[in-house]
Amino acid sequence: MAETLELLDQALELGYNELRFLAAGEVDEAFDAAEKRGELTTQALETKESVSLDQILEKLSKLKRLQGQLTAEARKLHEALRQDIGRAKQEGARFKGYGKVARGTPLIANRFINKVG
Repeated sequence: MAETLELLDQALELGYNELRFLAAGEVDEAFDAAEKRGELTTQALETKESVSLDQILEKLSKLKRLQGQLTAEARKLHEALRQDIGRAKQEGARFKGYGKVARGTPLIANRFINKVG
């Protein structure tokens, strides 16, 4: 098999690994896989071998579909993180309100006020 096709196959395999990482929420590993996948794809397209264009087009079409799946999974993860951050902000505001109630309101704002005249 030609080197170009092997590189594209490796890029596809890394893409599937990246999709699994995203589904598991392992963002750092997914990022590393994406970087490596980009490098392999670039290497494959820069090789000067004579390979059937139909085979290359088939592999690139698979990569394009995989990229769509990766984008969809990344958007799901982004939305989940956005919701988590929103919930954390609400919890913080709620706890802040509880803290004000628990401390109570002081009867006298300044205890050094002269009450005698």
